[in-house]
Amino acid sequence: MNRRTRVFSIVAGVLAATLIAACSDEATAPSTPALAVAGTRRPPILTRCRQSYSAASAWIGPEGGRLKAGGHTLNVPAGALSAPTFITMETPSGNVSHVVFSPEGLTFNPDYPAHLVMSYLNCQVAPDATQQVAYTSPSLTILATQPSVSDPATLTVDGKLFHFSDYVILSTYAVAY
Repeated sequence: MNRRTRVFSIVAGVLAATLIAACSDEATAPSTPALAVAGTRRPPILTRCRQSYSAASAWIGPEGGRLKAGGHTLNVPAGALSAPTFITMETPSGNVSHVVFSPEGLTFNPDYPAHLVMSYLNCQVAPDATQQVAYTSPSLTILATQPSVSDPATLTVDGKLFHFSDYVILSTYAVAY
């Protein structure tokens, strides 16, 4: 048998084995999909907004209270705080909807979380996007998302807050492939 015939026989054998394996009854799925599936959601991104600087401060105690700054509202229900606390709410100017609270690290009674209602009136939002409130570092690195309800009719998103820090609006939207 010459060299050319031997190489041809080996290649034909490998191809035949590949075809037999490909046509077997046992189907296996890849461990990671190569393409996204229709109806999946893209990772959330910071919602692009126009925001001017604004600030408000007030004493809020065990009876609860409300604070407004830059189109956003903090609602503290009765029972959320155990003692009167001087609270400051700031909206830094920039291109994201961003709220900074102090005193940093203040926690609320987990049975009575505060609610941050953020407006996305001045934001670039896709029609099928859902808005969500996210907890961030001061440099706007997303640390966690908050339980949120987006209301397209009022262009607001209501997020539960269990502690004070920095918060932004994130957008998530469906992707069709």
